[in-house]
Amino acid sequence: MPLLGGIRPPIALLLVLLLAVAAITALAVGGLRVDDTPQAVRESHQYAAEDTAASLRAGLHESATDLRRAAARYDAAPAEPAAVLSALGQAYHKWRGTAVVRPDTGRLLAARGETVPLAGLDLSRVTDTAPAPVLVPSATGTRLLTFALVATKADGRALLVASDNLRLPGIATRKEQTIQVLDAAGAVLDSTGAELGAEADRAVVTGARERAAREHPAPGGAAAGSLAGSPDAKGVRRVAGYAAVAAAGGHDPAAPLGLTVVSTSTVDGKPGSLRHPALGLAAAGALLALALLLAWYLSRSLQRPLLRLFLESRRLTRGERLDLPVRGPKRREAGRIARALEELRLQLLDPARPPAPAAPKRRPGTALPLALCAVLVLGWSGPLLFLGGNDPTVRVPTQVVAGQRDRTDTAADRIRQALNEGYADLRSLAPELAGASVGKADALLRATLTEHDRYRALYVLGANGEVLAHAGDAPHRTGPQALGASGVLLLNSSGREPRIAARAALTAAPADAESEGAAEPPGPVLIGEFKTDFLSGLLVRPGLGRVWLVDDRQRVLAANEGYSSFGELPEGRARALLAQARKSAAAEVLRGGGDPALFAAAPLGGNGSVAKLGWSVVTAHPVAWLHLDENRADRRAVLAGMLGLAAAALCLGWLFIAVGLPLRRLAASAEALAAGDRRTVLYPVHHDEVGAVARSLELIRQELVRQEPARPRRTAAPESVPVPAHAR
Repeated sequence: MPLLGGIRPPIALLLVLLLAVAAITALAVGGLRVDDTPQAVRESHQYAAEDTAASLRAGLHESATDLRRAAARYDAAPAEPAAVLSALGQAYHKWRGTAVVRPDTGRLLAARGETVPLAGLDLSRVTDTAPAPVLVPSATGTRLLTFALVATKADGRALLVASDNLRLPGIATRKEQTIQVLDAAGAVLDSTGAELGAEADRAVVTGARERAAREHPAPGGAAAGSLAGSPDAKGVRRVAGYAAVAAAGGHDPAAPLGLTVVSTSTVDGKPGSLRHPALGLAAAGALLALALLLAWYLSRSLQRPLLRLFLESRRLTRGERLDLPVRGPKRREAGRIARALEELRLQLLDPARPPAPAAPKRRPGTALPLALCAVLVLGWSGPLLFLGGNDPTVRVPTQVVAGQRDRTDTAADRIRQALNEGYADLRSLAPELAGASVGKADALLRATLTEHDRYRALYVLGANGEVLAHAGDAPHRTGPQALGASGVLLLNSSGREPRIAARAALTAAPADAESEGAAEPPGPVLIGEFKTDFLSGLLVRPGLGRVWLVDDRQRVLAANEGYSSFGELPEGRARALLAQARKSAAAEVLRGGGDPALFAAAPLGGNGSVAKLGWSVVTAHPVAWLHLDENRADRRAVLAGMLGLAAAALCLGWLFIAVGLPLRRLAASAEALAAGDRRTVLYPVHHDEVGAVARSLELIRQELVRQEPARPRRTAAPESVPVPAHAR
């Protein structure tokens, strides 16, 4: 009998694989232990640090770009330093103080707002085309200085300097959470949340910053991670998530600063819980017993009958003890072959014996025991597979819920800043377009559109709503109805794509005044339409789940995944949460009406026209996606169930293809041979037990053919089949 073929290898492999799956189940599911600092809690801090670092990085880049762009407009027409600062203050309200100085002598040419701390700063080193920002200590705290070169009338190329605080995004944090931004030396530049007074807590923050400095992120990413401190006497430990502000690769204004964001909070040290802690061991024991049962059953119902057939058929071919009846199995294909062998034995003894009558109606054969084995394995795997469903009893830590709320608030802050920055760009560009010719206006609009990736179209409308200058896509709305107050607005209320835009009057705004939303006389306006993909891209953050930007009527305007414009919010359960989040962010685990999910909502907030829109950001994160002990146990149980099914499908399918189908065809050939078919050659398909029986039947056929002259022919046989070389 062959060692690598036939019926024995798949049965043995099935036993080995099921025993291996039982061992995996016992170790992976039964050996799982509860973690007192769940990975979901650590990840929530890491994501919070990454989101804050991304907001800081975008703010630094936007500030440097705005200052350089504002200074570049005076390259062709130099102006007085005071006029430069006045125009800059009218367009932007982001800097605490601005100044124009001579880079060679350090002489102050003009100043506006708070005093810019320039003492001790070597200005000769920041005179390249793209000066990097620096951090400078002052009497009122550390200031971030941003530089740009500007052309002035009397002094030629001068240095434009803007001073501001390095501020964290204005989001609310829970009372036990702390978010800090640290410089390269470890000094805290800004902080929000609880104060860290214990030395052990500060050591965790220091360790997080050092890890961020040592790590080498992938190109385009930033170093990020999480860690947990040592527990105290009460089992409370501090968990920290960190992220470097500077991204790897390319020119990043934040790279020379060496900033790191660290988010920390305490964990009470109380471990979570696991559903059915003995489930893994019980399932492993059940599979062990099932594996032994299946191996015994397949050996008894398939292997042993086939081996008996082989022995009986070889006895007949040798002509030994032909007077003894064939003792073979009674059921399935093996029984059919045994009955055919018994008839052939009688025909060998009596050549004049007439052929056997036609075989009775066939019954289920080898497929029946194989299907029964598959059902038994499915009965073991099925309950484990159902554990992969969302368990409504999974407890979500409060830190994770609060982290989802804070991250949703940060996403809303990103959208608000992007819309406000776009509106500030238009206000900065509007004075230049007021008296420009059509050709110059088109050139300015094209240059602005090329410089920014947030706009799909920029155009100027006259007093009657006619298009005076244009760049990008076709204007969505023109005519007198397109004119109105300055600010951010929604141009349409239906259609295939929302048209969100910012509108600014071409007349100069009053100095140091916020004019958005104020009543303005009809006149030319500058409109910039935002790309929907740009806003949707701001909502894409890892570990946040599905994110939607909705209007005041809870219609979807943008999302991080596929959505229908102006369609209803896909998650109806979040509507009640939206009502709670009109003034501040809110989060809650909602379990009814579907799979349990962690929902959060936050208004865009702020001041001006963006706040008046009444828009909100909504997030939904399925509880099953969280890295909790309960979910980890369920996923491992599902994996064990899938491995069990895969092992059964492989081995039982192997048995059916390699043994069951050839045995079915051989049974039909044996019955035809017993019924008088002497011309059809029987040759083995495989060199295994079934092939050995086929060779024996072929030898019996040849012996019956030699006795053919002594027996009258009663049955017409089909044409003979050529005998393959390997069967001769």
